[in-house]
Amino acid sequence: MYKHICCVIIIFCINSFFSTLLFGQDTLQQKIALKEIILDAARIKSPKSILPFALTYKTFPQTQLNNPQNSLQDYLQGVPGLFAQNTQNFAQDLRVSIRGFGARSAFGIRGIQLIVDGIPETTPDGQGQLDNLPLGLIQSLTVLRGPASTFYGNAAGGVIQINTLSDFEDDFVRFRAQGGSFSSSNLSATVGLKNNKTKAVLYQNLSQSDGYRDHSKYKQHVFNTRIWHDFSSKSKLSFQFNYTNSPYAYDAGGINLQSVIENRRQARPQNRSFQTFESIEHIKTGLQWEKNFGKNLSFSSYLFYAHRDFKGRLPFEFGGLVDLVRDYYGGGAVFEYQPKENHIIQLRVSFADQTDHRKRFKNIAGEAGDITLDQKELFNNKTISLLDEYRLSFGVLRAGMRFDRQQLGTNLVDSKTNLSVVNYSLGFTYTDLVDHIFFASYATSFETPTLSELSANPFGEEGFNPDLSSSQARNFELGWRYNSSFGQLETTLYDIRTKNELISYELEDFPTRTFYRNAGKTNRKGIEVQWELRKIGWHWLAAFNYAAIEFDDYQLEEKNLSGNKLPGIPQQQFFASSSYNFSNGWGIMSLNQYCGSIYSDDSNQNKISPYFLSNLKAWKSLNDFEFFAGINNLFDRKYNDNIRINAWGKRYYEPAPMRNFYFGMSYTL
Repeated sequence: MYKHICCVIIIFCINSFFSTLLFGQDTLQQKIALKEIILDAARIKSPKSILPFALTYKTFPQTQLNNPQNSLQDYLQGVPGLFAQNTQNFAQDLRVSIRGFGARSAFGIRGIQLIVDGIPETTPDGQGQLDNLPLGLIQSLTVLRGPASTFYGNAAGGVIQINTLSDFEDDFVRFRAQGGSFSSSNLSATVGLKNNKTKAVLYQNLSQSDGYRDHSKYKQHVFNTRIWHDFSSKSKLSFQFNYTNSPYAYDAGGINLQSVIENRRQARPQNRSFQTFESIEHIKTGLQWEKNFGKNLSFSSYLFYAHRDFKGRLPFEFGGLVDLVRDYYGGGAVFEYQPKENHIIQLRVSFADQTDHRKRFKNIAGEAGDITLDQKELFNNKTISLLDEYRLSFGVLRAGMRFDRQQLGTNLVDSKTNLSVVNYSLGFTYTDLVDHIFFASYATSFETPTLSELSANPFGEEGFNPDLSSSQARNFELGWRYNSSFGQLETTLYDIRTKNELISYELEDFPTRTFYRNAGKTNRKGIEVQWELRKIGWHWLAAFNYAAIEFDDYQLEEKNLSGNKLPGIPQQQFFASSSYNFSNGWGIMSLNQYCGSIYSDDSNQNKISPYFLSNLKAWKSLNDFEFFAGINNLFDRKYNDNIRINAWGKRYYEPAPMRNFYFGMSYTL
């Protein structure tokens, strides 16, 4: 284990050593004055340095030459406490967990709120997907690394806030073409238009690949547009529209260890015979308005609507063909009042409504047979929250409280379930030590089972699984930030207690269909460290986290699993990257990652070995043309792209690609 960590540290130190030789030690003493970063991930806009919550902020150049734009994972690297899997299975989507929240997800995002350009991408019941993200437009992202239901409500064990391209000086048109291993291609066009009061960004992308494993090809189209208009200096309106069409994304499935040894690129035979795949058509539109009423009062609001048409085939017969039509919409309003220069009060109200029309048919060798389920599922949410920030001469005090009322049910059962919950947070940042900043916070969160999890009824009855309950969490953080000529350092200690933890599993009668149950309690303790330094063309980043996440009270049938590790999460992660932009337009980046061992089952009987990865990227700017290339898995390591938790028949493994390449060019008018 430690030799892998040492490899990362050695590579990182070599890069740092050569930078010192190139520029001399005097440059290390030059402190670059950075513009203070103002963030709104914790709702009230505040400088990053004084927020009493652990968070990571990342920005990306407009051309994104150092990103292959294949997965959001390319943008999330180096966030301590965050673990991402499934970058190669486009039928299941990227799986992301933050401090263990979201680890149970069999596909897509669970337990984490996803916000794109101010509009929630996460549904009211807590489901999120990433297949409709315009990756080529990402300008910045903020990751709030801990429970945040006071700010975002249901399923906010962490928050990923994404902002797409909005800052540009002149009109432009950019074409980008990329190719690589496994017959992959990624083509895109971006147009930016701007005048005195209005600007717009339009983006079209087409990506496809045959996939590393058999039966894993995919194809996807994404169109995205944003329009901003300033009525005046005090009134602004913005509009966004997204259309995504993925005609096919095949699923190679999980396989056991013997199959991995025989041929790591093979698909599970049942996935071939049942022709497992998904196709989606997704539409989302949103409208936002901001208005300032004088110096001390502001108002903002938003409305959105999304429609998703999903068709999928699973590797079993009864109910193995899914036809899901989802409609969800919502809105909210924010009133912010500043009675004094150092005091801000914010009142928020919001609503969201979701309807899933779920049909299941027999899967007869990939063709639809008799219908086995026809069910409408409903979930609506109404909230009100109050946040308060008070700035003292020696620090910042933040407090918040939020009330959520939810109603859920199906058309097959007359009664509906009502859930009401109150969450609160309290944080303080001590700022009176110049370059040293200390913060502490306490926050609660909750998470309901999603509609798809509730409808996966292991009893074979209509309606929801009656034994599935919401989970709750309490989070305490203690952190230190330090800013000097040697970089920006943030260290966070956390302690999280949850009850009714949601866990995924499979049954022998329905292998590869995921069901869910509640564990009693979990106890999560950890440390997260992040360091970043920019010096005259160089950019260094290092992140480390250690997480002890255990079941505290979990009785499964006659087994007592208390003290076992939560599956699907590495205990240790280390990441280090170094990049340099030469004056002649060349650039190079080295990215290195160590991932510790992972348990794949609640019983902790199967342990996945740790691994070390290294990627290398290079680019060249030449007037209006830009060229780029990269090598992934530079040292040709064998590891797994995804671990399927509690999979029946020990089919835990989805092998990751060995050494692979990509290259491309862009042209800007």
